Amino acid sequence: MNYLKNIHLWLMRAQHRTIVRIVATVLIVGAISASFTPVLKVSHRLHSDRTAIQEALSGPDQRIVGKQLQETGFITIDGKEFGHERLKGFQVLDENGDISNPTSVTWYVISTEIPPWLPKWMLRSLGTTWLIAAIGVVWAVTSIWLGLLVPLIYATVGSTCAWLLFSMFGMHGLSLAVPVIGLLAFTFSLLLRILEFILSSPKQITTIARGLLLEASRTRLSLAFISILLILLPLIPYWLDPTSPLRHRLQTMLSRSLGMTFAIAACLTVLLACATVAFEIRDRQVWQVMTKPVNKFGYLFGKWVGIVALNATILSIAGLSIFIYIQYLRAQPVASGMQGELDRLAVEEEVLTARVSAEPVYQVLTSEQLSARVDSIIEADPDLRDLESIQIPLRRKIRSEVQEQFLASQRSIPPGNQGSFYQQTYTFTGLGAAKDLDAPIAFQYRFYILESNEHEVHKAGFVFNNEPATRQTIKFVPTMTHVTLIPSSFVDDEGNLKISIYNFYQPPEGKEGRGSISFDADGLKVLYRVGEFEPNFLRAMIVLWIKLAFLAAIGISVATFLSFPVATLVTFTIFASGLMAPWLSESLLLYLPPLTSEVDFGDIGMVIQWGFENIIRGIASFLVYMLRGFGEQQPTSQLVQGMFISWGSVFHGFLSICVLWSGFAIAIGTIVLRKRQLAIYSGSG
Repeated sequence: MNYLKNIHLWLMRAQHRTIVRIVATVLIVGAISASFTPVLKVSHRLHSDRTAIQEALSGPDQRIVGKQLQETGFITIDGKEFGHERLKGFQVLDENGDISNPTSVTWYVISTEIPPWLPKWMLRSLGTTWLIAAIGVVWAVTSIWLGLLVPLIYATVGSTCAWLLFSMFGMHGLSLAVPVIGLLAFTFSLLLRILEFILSSPKQITTIARGLLLEASRTRLSLAFISILLILLPLIPYWLDPTSPLRHRLQTMLSRSLGMTFAIAACLTVLLACATVAFEIRDRQVWQVMTKPVNKFGYLFGKWVGIVALNATILSIAGLSIFIYIQYLRAQPVASGMQGELDRLAVEEEVLTARVSAEPVYQVLTSEQLSARVDSIIEADPDLRDLESIQIPLRRKIRSEVQEQFLASQRSIPPGNQGSFYQQTYTFTGLGAAKDLDAPIAFQYRFYILESNEHEVHKAGFVFNNEPATRQTIKFVPTMTHVTLIPSSFVDDEGNLKISIYNFYQPPEGKEGRGSISFDADGLKVLYRVGEFEPNFLRAMIVLWIKLAFLAAIGISVATFLSFPVATLVTFTIFASGLMAPWLSESLLLYLPPLTSEVDFGDIGMVIQWGFENIIRGIASFLVYMLRGFGEQQPTSQLVQGMFISWGSVFHGFLSICVLWSGFAIAIGTIVLRKRQLAIYSGSG
């Protein structure tokens, strides 16, 4: 044991020598370069071939190339042959003799050229491959020059041994998860060391921030949450159902991993923010800080910077782990046959993408038409007609209901009658970008019919742009969301797309008129790609960091005048209110206390009910007004659904949540701290 200890001490001393650092840097950079050079070389060649294949499949000779691929399974481009015998007979051309989805066909062809040792996800994005190589170099070199060469060796050797051990016993899931836990733990230590170096300035704010990082790395509370995250995160892929479709596994992975990361980081943020201020005030440690002297704002802002930096570290580790696992999962095999190919296509076009949605354009009633209909409703209702004056809120409510009923009538398709079928045509505008990108468009719909029994299957029909040749018959399950991929060529030159929906349901005799197809306001939309998954993932992580920064500011602020338990409870309440704010906003539309004119002030019970309901509505309205922006930022949900997160929304969230709201909270805490007499202690101990 002493022998091993002496070796360890010798290594710890040796790693600080300049010559050792230089040699280690050369060796590690050389090893990483030797590993990634063949990968990058083959990836660049395949990427060039993929571009040539896609140009041939979407160019003027696409019919000739597509026919050759269908008949032989091979195509020849610039004297080079691509393809495989298994592609012979694969349906490439549509009814018009064109290749409807050149992107997917290109992937089928180029996949036959990929060497077995090359991960397929590296081919899809050369930028991702370069990024991972760069991260590996920076990770290793930084570890060496910050004095973590020996821990790096221990982590690498330990992870390799764990991988070999679990692989030997056939536990392939754990053979990936357990080594990653060790590497993540080392990476966390490395990032903390980097933050300590960045915050090494002796100024007030950086000194306090560095002190908080040291506190977080040593207290059991912080270490418990961080350990839970580092252990559970690599185990999530191990818990996925291997029999489920690949797109569902990816969505589950994104939802669980990001949700768990944010939940653990949020709990750690609230508890650490409240504890670091409340305990220092309680234990009279804050006196020593304030006598340096340190101004009140610098003290609170330094605490906030420290927690924000810690959250950046946690999200960086979690984000890198999740991202690599997602890239690994996207290359996993799918079911054989057409279902598997559709699953693979859904992964790339519906999940690992960045899409925007467009809803159909509906007719709306003009102000004059609304006023006329509202007046007729009031005139037809004796109770309303006899009122001396109609309250403005009541008239607004009636106008809203009339407009909604008019819109709902456009979202309903009557059932068939005596062999004839009814249809509604919906127009989507502004799809010029989708046509230019030449990527499949996802038509998403969720229908209701009859009792909307989820155990029943019904039929409907689609016709695009009033062209009978584009007719499709589909089957749908009520209340479930379905997706039909349509080629972007269906969009006309003005960026418009018309979709006619036919109701094929024929009601039995005696039940004529029953069986209309209906859908919600958001139940019909088209989605198309406008970006890539990788930048979208980065923006999602930034939004999560912004929300955590606001939580830290709230916790620090309330801890200046509340004890730790109360401050924690208040912060968690604000956190929960922010998450529920969008739901509260919708609920307030239906929560209408009785009007003042309707209250009998001689009835005490009615007065109490009226006052209670108005107080509840006032509190809920205030919470919605203050925290709605926090709850509307839902990057995890957007990422799981493959929706685009714009830089504009990120900057808006940064300015409103991270700068204004957080700054306001810290300003309140500063005012409280200035007014509070810190030299008086009323507790015990």
